[in-house]
Amino acid sequence: MNTDSRVFYLKYRLQKFSELDSIDVREALIRTVKSGKIPHALLFAGPKGTGKTSAARVLAKAVNCLGKKKSYEPCNRCDICREITTGTSLDLIEVDAASNRGIDDIRNLREKIKLSPAKCQYKVYIIDEVHMLTTEAFNALLKTLEEPPAHAIFILCTTAPEKLPDTIVSRCTRFNFRKGKLAEVVGSLKKVVKGEKLKVEDEVLKTIAKSADGSFRDAQKILEQLVLAGAKISLKKTKKLLQQTEELSPKKLLTLLAKKDVKASLLEIDRIVMVGGDLNVYLQQILDSLRLALLNKVGLKEMNGPVEINHLKIEEIKLLIKLFFQAFSEQKLSPIPQLPLELAAIEFCGQPKSEVSSSKTKDNPIPQTNPQTKAKLKEVESKWPEILAHVKPLNHSVEALLRGCRPIKIDGQTLTLEVFYKFHKERLETEKCRQVVEEAASQILGNPIRLSCILGEKPNRPAVNPAEDKDFKGSQEPAERRNIVDLANDIFNN
Repeated sequence: MNTDSRVFYLKYRLQKFSELDSIDVREALIRTVKSGKIPHALLFAGPKGTGKTSAARVLAKAVNCLGKKKSYEPCNRCDICREITTGTSLDLIEVDAASNRGIDDIRNLREKIKLSPAKCQYKVYIIDEVHMLTTEAFNALLKTLEEPPAHAIFILCTTAPEKLPDTIVSRCTRFNFRKGKLAEVVGSLKKVVKGEKLKVEDEVLKTIAKSADGSFRDAQKILEQLVLAGAKISLKKTKKLLQQTEELSPKKLLTLLAKKDVKASLLEIDRIVMVGGDLNVYLQQILDSLRLALLNKVGLKEMNGPVEINHLKIEEIKLLIKLFFQAFSEQKLSPIPQLPLELAAIEFCGQPKSEVSSSKTKDNPIPQTNPQTKAKLKEVESKWPEILAHVKPLNHSVEALLRGCRPIKIDGQTLTLEVFYKFHKERLETEKCRQVVEEAASQILGNPIRLSCILGEKPNRPAVNPAEDKDFKGSQEPAERRNIVDLANDIFNN
């Protein structure tokens, strides 16, 4: 095995243009170097791990190489090439814009750029993640790009070119890097396998390449992680690392969601957590499956959507994508990691119409109000904000649940609330929650109050306070989403 202790993506970093996997960029850079007319500012734009900074280093060697003669490739043998390769060249300055993003950093760079190169023909400045610079820093950089010294070349690298000011982009010659194709990423892995003399089972490299999503660096990091486990790299070991085993597959959850089985869906999410599944990876797999299902529905049959949700309508698949995309965004910030997934499952499954209907007609028929009770109901509606305000310090979770309900009848001592989620209704009817509501309502209304809940059909948008409550008017998201932290402990831990 290779004794070089460096990580794979550094050890096998490209050193020549011919090693650049992106054919379009490779040919464009070669033409540029062959022409002898090197732009003073270049923009390398593209996804992470596609070789932008590595290509910038190769270009820095190519324009300064002492031994390339008529070739466009750097010789990688002369002193200058070796110094740039090892990172010891005084004339190659790499700036991480994520850490050095202020105007003072760029002013410092502008002062130093006036100095002649120590050894090379050109001083090359590589500014990585350039989109992270502040507005003031961009303005300072613009002045330098407009009037650069003859001995300076700027290479701006970014994963988000859309965030760059047009004035900066217009001063640069742009090269667009793209995600690596499956065959290209596999090819880059084969170089590592050969160099390290690794034993790898069939399909392993393809599985790694698919998981890396077009990033050569990510693919090499995955391979390196597998190597650390020792012995032969098997497909089973690879899938386990990538959380692609049947045990961690989202197929079962998708099947349960398609059946609108909310309880079984929640148990499946809990099982994934208990076996140590990475919820971030799990959510990505869910979204990948839903994307393929959606594309399949609109006629792209070759996309092979998951059979588990084939019978769902396009609108249902779109709703699932929306809910799990929101869960993906919230998962890392949630105090309970699985809570956003659980809320997404509850939101999608909701309450079957047949069950809603039977609940209204048999167990909890919707009460009909008469003129006398209407007057009392208006009083409850007008004092509803006070009731909520009184509940909040007693129990934040109950107050959050009440924001998704509405009072529809007050008959003697019984206050009836319409609730739009079965899960919420069950929580409000627990002894603990019911007593909190009854205590607050009794105090505000001045009479002993008993709580009754019925299940109503889910509205097009979450129900809010029926009174003219300014606080509610300013809210733009559902109660269960807005109070995710407050609901967490009470809903899932009690």
